[in-house]
Amino acid sequence: MTEKNQMKFIELLCSKLCHDLISPIGAISNGLEFLEQEDNDLNEEAMKLVKKSSRQAAKKLAYYRIALGTAGSENFIQCDTVVDLIEKFSVEKNLVINWSGLEDNAQSKFKKSSGKLLLNLALISFDSLPRGGQVKITLSKNSETPDMVISFSGENCNLHKDVRTVLENDISEDLLTVRNILAFYCKQLALLCSKKIEIQEVFKNRVVLKVV
Repeated sequence: MTEKNQMKFIELLCSKLCHDLISPIGAISNGLEFLEQEDNDLNEEAMKLVKKSSRQAAKKLAYYRIALGTAGSENFIQCDTVVDLIEKFSVEKNLVINWSGLEDNAQSKFKKSSGKLLLNLALISFDSLPRGGQVKITLSKNSETPDMVISFSGENCNLHKDVRTVLENDISEDLLTVRNILAFYCKQLALLCSKKIEIQEVFKNRVVLKVV
């Protein structure tokens, strides 16, 4: 990757982060403006808005700190940390998470690249479910770099064509956008795990991704 493309990669990841955080932070700002008014009923609603939005922002920051950041100095991430982040994030997205194989991995550690891969694939599945739905995550017994199957379904479930193009093809880094940057990042993380991502199935309102 050239220096120019490295900068673009970093900038796009930052843009994705800002895009996802601007909504709850903007809502906090609006709520605080309402609180400056003297209407008690309005103040009560504004306080609810501020509390809800601050929780959303805090959960997203905690998630992205590990999914996109350095996640500390260790080379491993606790499995239960990854699970907890996905579970908490899914609540805000009106999603139900089902796990398979978790009992074989719950007390173990993932290699950092593997844990980050799961977190970012989860983000792709969340973005593909605009009206909520279900996400099933299946992990193999290989605890440090487990094989994974992420199946997600729901009303209007859709793996965007730009995301699918990146996952299925080796595209030029010049074609990266905010919409497909996470898919590209996932492919790089999979390479670090000596694995690849396969789009196993795409049906109406259902998508299955496999990491082997």
